[in-house]
Amino acid sequence: MKQNLVLALLPLGIMVTATAAPDFAKDIQPILQEKCIDCHAAPYKKGTRLRKPKGDYRVDTRENIMKAGDSEEPGVVPKNAAKSEVYKRIILPEDHDDIMPPKGDPLTLAEQKLIKDWIDAGAKWPKGVVLKREG
Repeated sequence: MKQNLVLALLPLGIMVTATAAPDFAKDIQPILQEKCIDCHAAPYKKGTRLRKPKGDYRVDTRENIMKAGDSEEPGVVPKNAAKSEVYKRIILPEDHDDIMPPKGDPLTLAEQKLIKDWIDAGAKWPKGVVLKREG
């Protein structure tokens, strides 16, 4: 009897694991825009001061999000969230010094999963999309 139950559930398990990659515009861009871009955008002038991205790391283009910042670890390693500094930092405990974002609310478990799934699926980013700070 137990074997029949396991076999009956197996197709459901396959369906659950075969989900599509998160959509950049719908799922990933809003997270980056809300939680990351204010600190990790292109340099900009504020008054007389030039503000540079925190940790010398930018998330405004696909090319930049892949690079390493001060940590010298790649920000995103397509198809490998476990080696991606972005993912490693968003899943740190809330009281850890290196959690991202350092201010405000941490990413929810659902947001963390979206980022992980996006990276593991290849970190697709539409051509020509450049994120910008607001204001």
